[in-house]
Amino acid sequence: RVCMDQCIIDVSHIPETRVGDEVVLIGRQGEASLTAEIVALRLGTSNYEVVSAILARVPRVD
Repeated sequence: RVCMDQCIIDVSHIPETRVGDEVVLIGRQGEASLTAEIVALRLGTSNYEVVSAILARVPRVD
């Protein structure tokens, strides 16, 4: 769910998840990869809309 400029992600179905764990919304983690294009397809929108909705205060990691 989205609330103003914050996002809530339900990970209750992943038993090994703990408070403070890293979450990658778009990008790579190990062998897994999730692109803005894939997110856009799942949301029924464009990749531009996905990335432009991420505010500047959200940390970016190269």
